[in-house]
Amino acid sequence: MTTLLTRPLRVLHVRPRLGVGGATEYLIRLAESQAEAGYFVAIASGGGEWSRRVSAFAHHYDRIPLTPYLGPGKRTPNLPALLAAGLKLAHIIRSRRIDIVNTHHRFAALAAKLASRLTNVPVVTTLQEVPWKNRRLTRFALGVQAITMSAMMKRFVMETCGVPSDRVTVIPIGINIPSSLSDEHRRCLLEDLGLDGSAPIIASVGRLVARKGHIHLLRALPTVVQAHPTLQAVLVGDGEERASLEQAARDLGVARRVTFAGARSDAVDIMALADFTVLPSLEEEFGIVITESFACAKPVVATNVGGIPEHVRPMENGILVPPGDSRALAEQIIFLLDHPELVQQLGQQGRRAVEQHYTRQRFFERTEAVYHAALQRRSEVVR
Repeated sequence: MTTLLTRPLRVLHVRPRLGVGGATEYLIRLAESQAEAGYFVAIASGGGEWSRRVSAFAHHYDRIPLTPYLGPGKRTPNLPALLAAGLKLAHIIRSRRIDIVNTHHRFAALAAKLASRLTNVPVVTTLQEVPWKNRRLTRFALGVQAITMSAMMKRFVMETCGVPSDRVTVIPIGINIPSSLSDEHRRCLLEDLGLDGSAPIIASVGRLVARKGHIHLLRALPTVVQAHPTLQAVLVGDGEERASLEQAARDLGVARRVTFAGARSDAVDIMALADFTVLPSLEEEFGIVITESFACAKPVVATNVGGIPEHVRPMENGILVPPGDSRALAEQIIFLLDHPELVQQLGQQGRRAVEQHYTRQRFFERTEAVYHAALQRRSEVVR
């Protein structure tokens, strides 16, 4: 293998599961754009709800044992599975003649690091979550180059691992600008969700888990509904908190104003249907929902945590509130509902941001540059 390949690359993406969520969406959109550009794309994972999506573009899909932990609680690392996965990945790398491995999970990064030692094929580590706080373990898991979705995460990696800035690149997900909803599609969506098209709609998209902060949105709704009695809130996503959130909606007296839509493939269409999007996260490395909402020309009311402030700019394309502050969240939702012209203005600004900074072509090109940097430095693997 030459240092810089002139032919399209042969890349292997690795993630323990292709489950519903932003991290899998990031992998799929990247791999799909690479296949469209002529890359040989292979994907290895332990299955998942979205594994069927890769069959449309991946040249190979290998199911491998990538179970990070033993038993419930995510406390005991599954060392036998780590070794088995590393050996399996090494076999895939050799048999598929892979040039570069891109991991999308910390356990996958460890397994790929073992495979890299056996094959001398470089690894690029995409960090979509905060890795281990243990400096030595995180440093070992990193590939020769790392990708993060936010500057916040890049700073964390640099400070935790002592990695120089040129080894970590911030690359947000690329978005296709969706077509406007047709009148017929809008009517069908409204009917499917049981919504009134003449009343205001807000959407919140994300897994129903504690860190996404949906409970604070629900606690904000009684105040919002007092000011806007016909408001409709749609929560798109599923997860372990769903039952408790549904009960909370009933206890707060807003159950009739909230639709739990479950996990859906048309989440972007629902954001396009809504007046704006609400992201009440308590932790968020980036928030793919932000760029998806912007692409629909819909502003975002979001919490001032993690990488969110890098993308949501107050009174430019959205509004920021403190995390866990239901009162502030209610005030800003009411403010936007009271100012529909401003909502349109902020939404258009968000769309322009996507067109300038978050296109799929830019996503592909910046990642390709990282791959070539990794190929140049494959003999300089971080130890």
